Amino acid sequence: MISCEELMDELGSLLDEEVTPELRRQLEQHLSDCRPCRVIADSTKSTVKIVTGCRSFELPAKLSAKIMAKIREAGGGHEK
Repeated sequence: MISCEELMDELGSLLDEEVTPELRRQLEQHLSDCRPCRVIADSTKSTVKIVTGCRSFELPAKLSAKIMAKIREAGGGHEK
């Protein structure tokens, strides 16, 4: 089974629909079993919709990397 850390590593690709069907199945299975990861994924998806909807700015690469590091850090303690 996919770990929380692995899901966080693949979250961007999942949201961009750039994963194989098999990996998608595994990630979706993890999300159905892991509430903390599901909350993070849902929040991230909502944030992306808001940010892309306003199209007024793009996150700097360093900020984006820091945010993803914090998400991984927070999700790391919730492995199944």
